[in-house]
Amino acid sequence: MSLKTNIKNTIADYKRFRKDQRKFGNDKVRYYNFWALPNSDACWFTQFLKHKNTIPDGRKINFLSVVGNPKISYFIRSPKIFFTGENIDNADHPSYLFKKYHLKNHDLSLGFSFLDDEKYLRFPLWILYMIPANASFEDIKTLINSYNNPNHRLNKNRQNFCSNISRADNNGIRKTIIDLLNPIETVKCAGSFLKNTNDLQEKFGDDKIEYLKTFKFNICPENSNTNGYVTEKLFEAIISGSIPIYWGSDNKPDPKIINQDAVLFFDPENPQVLFDKVNLLWNDEKAYEEFCQIKPFTENAAEEIWNKLSDLETKTKALIK
Repeated sequence: MSLKTNIKNTIADYKRFRKDQRKFGNDKVRYYNFWALPNSDACWFTQFLKHKNTIPDGRKINFLSVVGNPKISYFIRSPKIFFTGENIDNADHPSYLFKKYHLKNHDLSLGFSFLDDEKYLRFPLWILYMIPANASFEDIKTLINSYNNPNHRLNKNRQNFCSNISRADNNGIRKTIIDLLNPIETVKCAGSFLKNTNDLQEKFGDDKIEYLKTFKFNICPENSNTNGYVTEKLFEAIISGSIPIYWGSDNKPDPKIINQDAVLFFDPENPQVLFDKVNLLWNDEKAYEEFCQIKPFTENAAEEIWNKLSDLETKTKALIK
């Protein structure tokens, strides 16, 4: 592609996103290249900035993500914050195009990696799913304590075996786990991938958490394995009270926050270990009840999460100043 054509395409992208921004944005917080252009007032980041009184009158702040042309960032004024919900370290994923731009073209970058850079903050996607934007430290402690309560997992409605909710299986891990566990009991697949039930849509109105509350296990691997890449999937299983069956992040997902003993890990080199554990917990009620006594979050999880929110507040206020 010639330089002239490349510039022309980038400008075309810029005009399109500017048009969408005026339709969905507001005068203070704007979003570009997001997976779905949000109503700014309803977006987690907008709510967080308002709650922290971060944006003064007459100033604007721009958020950019990984759906679209990474070069659009050249045309957006500062302060601009990059946020990714995808694994930009995975060379096989389209979002990999953003890897060389997220620090270079932005004032602050938020992602999964463990980078040591003053312009970077590790801020995984799962925070947006689990923590309300206006949460206080006490609110977070209350949430963690509620999920750590064994009664959250031991409820009368949790009679179903195992679920998987996914749209695709790019690396084959999800199908491998499903095929491994199907001999114990049929795994219910409520997403478009290997779909064999309509209950999520017809009985639960597409409410994933309420649906998962009826299952003892949830297959929730990542779509790629990179240290630090931990999405909402694992946390949604914990929030629902299901026992997570996980693969990803070198099978050490956020160890300062997640109690690794409360998660069942899939090892492609030794799948029998997972099969035997799930088979035991499904068929032995006492073993299941004992496992449910294990707290899924560490003792310092609330403090670790609060530190993330505090760092984001500090860095965004510094950008505005």
